[in-house]
Amino acid sequence: MEEGVRRITGARLIDHDGVVQDGNFLLHPDGSYSKSKGDEDVVENIDGSTRLVTRSLQNWHTHLAMILNRSMGEGLPLMEWLETSIFPVEKGLTAEFVEVGTRAAVAEMISTGTTFACDMYYHPDVVAGVLVESGVRGISCGPITDFPTPSYPSGGAEALQMMDGLLRGGAPSERVEYGIGTHSVYSCSEETLLKASEMAAEHGSILHIHTSETRKEVADCHAEHGMYPVEYLDSLGYFQSAEDGGTVCAHCGWVTKREMRILSGHGAHAVHCPTSNQ
Repeated sequence: MEEGVRRITGARLIDHDGVVQDGNFLLHPDGSYSKSKGDEDVVENIDGSTRLVTRSLQNWHTHLAMILNRSMGEGLPLMEWLETSIFPVEKGLTAEFVEVGTRAAVAEMISTGTTFACDMYYHPDVVAGVLVESGVRGISCGPITDFPTPSYPSGGAEALQMMDGLLRGGAPSERVEYGIGTHSVYSCSEETLLKASEMAAEHGSILHIHTSETRKEVADCHAEHGMYPVEYLDSLGYFQSAEDGGTVCAHCGWVTKREMRILSGHGAHAVHCPTSNQ
């Protein structure tokens, strides 16, 4: 019997095909499992009657360090929450705060069985460093906006330049890499969106964007461009193919059937955020 094998009894297990199995299982150090006959040598027996055995979870849209903002402006509409509770606080954001917040968020991730995060927040190099040290997997996407931010006081051009430098430096580790987080269609100009898309294609990195999060965002985009957000991004040639790194569209709470077909055609990931979207 290989070293480190554990037996879990009376457990419910969901296998790689999504099939639910009940019984006693051996859990191997490499993450695999096998049925237990009950007579194997193991290092530990675990009561599985109140446990679920499955693959670890992944969170494909996070702002990890914003765990420090929890309960600030709870229940407010998105833009009012941002403008009254978040943006004023973030003016004083430092790399140290980002490190502390990311550490707290990663500890919470691990406690819930979540071993991957696709993050979009300031000081992406700091975020990546914490992910590397913690041992989880992740993609650290620096947010790109046209307005000044704590990481990029000069705005979008500086943000793109910094992300280009990080991407050229290579992935921080085998488990952690960098991506480009264009914030949204309402905070990035057409020029910024295109430059970010071109940069992602050059480096083979993922693109990450908030898309159709609120009714107002959708209505404003249609009023300005005559298209809904996903249609607008498609018209620019924004989307990355899966082979080039792929595109993560966060929220997608207000998309049309035509936009769903566009996302599917590009192999884009529509990442829903149930609690936030409610």
